[in-house]
Order: sequence, then C-alpha cells, then structure tokens
Amino acid sequence: MVEFQGKMSIVGARYLTMPRPIDPQTGEYSTRFSLEEWKALQTKRKEEFETYQANAEGQLNGWLDDNSGAQVTRAYYLDDQLVAVFGEDNVNVSNGMNYAIEYSKAQSDGENLGYSGDQLTRYVENRVEVALRSEYGNRLTVKEGTAGTLGTLADYREELFGGDRWPSEENMPPPREIDWNAPSPAQAGTWQGPLRIDTDTFLGIRRLVFGNQ
Repeated sequence: MVEFQGKMSIVGARYLTMPRPIDPQTGEYSTRFSLEEWKALQTKRKEEFETYQANAEGQLNGWLDDNSGAQVTRAYYLDDQLVAVFGEDNVNVSNGMNYAIEYSKAQSDGENLGYSGDQLTRYVENRVEVALRSEYGNRLTVKEGTAGTLGTLADYREELFGGDRWPSEENMPPPREIDWNAPSPAQAGTWQGPLRIDTDTFLGIRRLVFGNQ
C-alpha cells in the first residue's frame, strides 16, 4: 500500500474478486444471483475500482511532481529497502510501510497539546518513528538529517517508486484463482448446519444501541 500526506491511498491496492455468496441457513449458493450474474457484478465492481485507482495514481504522481523540491529530513529503510521519506512542509510518503493510522492519531494528540507548525510536525514524526521502531524492530533503519543534508523528494522518487517498485497489478503476486465450478459447502459435505441466531443476544444489543425505540 501507498500512503502520503498521512493518509492511505488505494494506489497499490488490489480488487479482490469475491466468490459466490453462500446462504448461511442452507449451505447452498445464494439464489439472489445466478453464477453469471455474480461474475458480471464482480467484473463491474473491478472496473469501477480500477477507475478510482487510476485517478488515485494520477493524484500521487501530481503530488510527487508538485513536491519534488521538498527537503527530506528522514528516510526509512525496511530490510535495507527504502520505504518512506519525510521532509519539510509536512511532506511524507511511503511505499510498503504503513504509518497513516499512527500519523492521524499523533496529529490529533499534538493539536490537543497545543502544538502547531514545525513543532507539531516534529511531534508527529517522532511519534510515527517510535511506533514504527516498535513494530519493525531491527529491520527498520532511519537516516535523519537537517533540511538540505539528505536531498530532495525528487532524489528519492526513483528508488521509492521506479521500475518494479511501482505498485501495479503487474508487479504483484498473482491473485488467488476462484473455482467457479466448485460445489457448495452443502454439496461438498463441509457445511456444519445453519447459522444459529441468538435472539436474546441480538435483542440485548439492539436495546443497547437504540434504547427502547
């Protein structure tokens, strides 16, 4: 996955074609869709996803162009491979390292502490680095320097996204093949009976959420 400006992107994500839905009460394939209807629906959703992803790729490339001159202050390497760079003016981007969730939490915490500007940026970056070191341990190497000593974002672009580092379908392992002719769980003898619905628990949750409505 790719993340930039502290947010997740669908660049590098893959649409997972879903197998036919199973009726939980019978173990047979759901009668809501025929096989051909379901396959057509999955094809349509995949095409829609690819359109969204193409737009996201355009946004990423535009962002990399617009911020090419940003001075890098931290470069992250996982197993000796560049996976993220952080820099001046709150510039940050990763390919193969997830930091957006911690980034968002740190941003909120820092603002609640009254930080802003460069002070907030440093606070967030330090929080992110602590979280990443905790997750990856010795696999993570961080190069750090003052602005102007590590180069610009443009200097890292090829290493981060060039060639087979670009997270396209062609550079990913092949997806799991779906056997559209596979028997249903009931036909295969693997179905373990209808889904048991605990009415008391369901009503208790409903009362908790909706009160006495």
